[in-house]
Amino acid sequence: MSYIHLSVIVPVYNEVLVIGQTITKLRGFLENQLYSWEILVCDDGSTDDTLKTLYNQAINLNNVRILQLPHKGKGSAIRSGVLSSNGKYIFMCDADLSMSVDQIPIFLHKMNNSEIDIVIGSRQIEGSVRIGETWIRHFMGRVFNKLVKLILVGGYQDSQCGYKCFSSESATHLFSNQRIDGWAFDAEILFLAQKFRYQVSEIPIEWHHRSNSKVRVLSSSFSMLIEIIKVKILDKFGRYHF
Repeated sequence: MSYIHLSVIVPVYNEVLVIGQTITKLRGFLENQLYSWEILVCDDGSTDDTLKTLYNQAINLNNVRILQLPHKGKGSAIRSGVLSSNGKYIFMCDADLSMSVDQIPIFLHKMNNSEIDIVIGSRQIEGSVRIGETWIRHFMGRVFNKLVKLILVGGYQDSQCGYKCFSSESATHLFSNQRIDGWAFDAEILFLAQKFRYQVSEIPIEWHHRSNSKVRVLSSSFSMLIEIIKVKILDKFGRYHF
C-alpha cells in the first residue's frame, strides 16, 4: 500500500443538497497540496439520493472512497471511516463544510510541529469566529459543553466541533474503544483521550452555521446527555481498554 499523508473522513446522512459541492471543494483544495491524500465518505444509511450523487461524482477517482453503512448514527459512521483509513493523519470534516477547507493546514501544522496527538477545532476559545448561529443552538451547545465538563471530561471549551485531526495511532486506539454511535461520540473520544493520556490541543476556527444542519437541538441534546452518562457507566464497568 502506498503512503498516504492525510485521510479526510466525511460522515453523511441525507446530504444530497451539499455533498457534491463538498467533495468538489475538498478535492480542489487537496489536489493543490504537496502531500498524498484520500477522502472517505461514510454514508450512514441515507434515504435520499446522496449515494447516487456520490457514486456519480467519485467514479474513476482512486483517492475517493465511499463506505455504504447501515443507519446507526454519526459516531458509528465516523468510527467506520477512521478504522478504514490509511493516512498518517486523520481529519474529521462535517458534510456541510461549516469550516472552510483552507483552515485544514492549521491543524496539520500543529500536528507536524509539536508532540500533539490530537488537534480539535473550537468555536469558543479566543480567536474563534461563529457566523450565523441561532441563539438557541448556541445556548444549548454551551449547556451541553458544561454538562460534558461536569459529568465526563473537563478542559475543553468546545467538545462537539466537527473538525478534529488525529495521528493514526491515537485514532486507531481511540475509535477501536469508542462505543457511542450517536452525536455524543466526540465527548466520548475526548474522555478516552484524557483517560489514555494523549496530548490534545484546542485551536480557534472560523465556523459558519448552515441552515440545513441535521442537528435537532432539543431532541439531540437529550439523547446526547443520555450518551455521556452511558460513557461513565461503560468506564465504571471496564469497557475501555488500553
